[in-house]
Amino acid sequence: MEKVICFRNIGELIQVQSRRQTPKLVKKTRCALLVSQGRVNRVIRESEVNHHDFSREVDLKGRSVLPGLVDCHTHLIFAGDRKDEMEQRMAGTSYMEIHKNGDGILNTVNATRQATEDELYETARLRIRRMMTLGTTAFEIKSGYGLDLDTEKKMLRVGQRLRKNLRVPLTLTYMGAHAAPQGKTIQQYFEFVMEHLPEFRNLADGVDIFCERDVFTVAHLRRLFLHAKLVGFHQLRAHVDEFAHQGGCHNAARLGAISCDHLEHITPHDIRALQLSGTTAVLMPGVTFFLGGKKNPPVHAMIEAGVTLALATDCNPGSGPSYNMQTVLGLAQSLYRITPDQALIAATHGSARALDGHNDYGGLLPGQRADFIVLKTNDYRDLFYYFGENFVDQTYSAGKKVNGEKDPVAF
Repeated sequence: MEKVICFRNIGELIQVQSRRQTPKLVKKTRCALLVSQGRVNRVIRESEVNHHDFSREVDLKGRSVLPGLVDCHTHLIFAGDRKDEMEQRMAGTSYMEIHKNGDGILNTVNATRQATEDELYETARLRIRRMMTLGTTAFEIKSGYGLDLDTEKKMLRVGQRLRKNLRVPLTLTYMGAHAAPQGKTIQQYFEFVMEHLPEFRNLADGVDIFCERDVFTVAHLRRLFLHAKLVGFHQLRAHVDEFAHQGGCHNAARLGAISCDHLEHITPHDIRALQLSGTTAVLMPGVTFFLGGKKNPPVHAMIEAGVTLALATDCNPGSGPSYNMQTVLGLAQSLYRITPDQALIAATHGSARALDGHNDYGGLLPGQRADFIVLKTNDYRDLFYYFGENFVDQTYSAGKKVNGEKDPVAF
């Protein structure tokens, strides 16, 4: 007989449905969530619970249940910090000025090269543990703080260990084209990345590039994407049009990028490319907030065009040292002037789509992974209304509780 766990007495159950239509939140009250073999079986009315015999029942005491949050853009494997740069920015030096002066990303590169694989694993594991406590149940992690073969591979091996040991959805992205290391020009280093790209096919699920002034050009993006396709990568991503308009978004979308990320300076022409290609727009309001930026992406123009939006932390030591998707939700509502429904859809279904995982998680629908969070309240809008507080009481991954002292996931 199949074992079924019944999560009963749910005050408000939130699901995200997207079949044959624009994604929308579906809210159900006074219901129970049935889970079997780590996946959602079905939802029944609370009044029906006593008519069934379940292997176990969990009383959620009238609280809200939401799909687990999905963080589809992070750099959370790294060593060191960049607090000194934060103070430089407060004194008026821009992020890209710091980078051109030889600091920024290269500071993290030096620290990450010196760290052992075990040290990187342990610090990343602790970050993921905190993120899960705050409600995140699926992740993307990029390399890019090695800028040499040994360290880039070391970072991705750490990612594979995390995926194996934590047993959570975890997408790995090779981002060798993040910056040029000391002693090499952009072009010299880019040719190095192109030469060794096939060596990363079995270590990563996709590739990414930082296409921005004084870093990599649109021509570099096109060459990288075409070569990545030839060697077998199926997930193409790009950091584009964050600090200035370069045309990277339009080109990445035309070449089949699964996501274009940042997008502060995109144009209507770029939005049309996103809409036609089905590329997900990944937005990171925490970066805008932390860097003190004054320009937001054209969010409402993208919504009106039917572009799928996703939200992410961009967890990294330089421009987004946060691992809290709840903070991202609140910032998205405030900075972008979007509704709680729109923000939550973007942080669940939209972010899952950016990882090509939307059929498996992100909606809390029958057949999907039972990845969900239980709030301390019976109204999910409290996540947005009472900003600054952790409203997640319990986090479940594949139907198992993963925060608290009796955590079954190996941290």
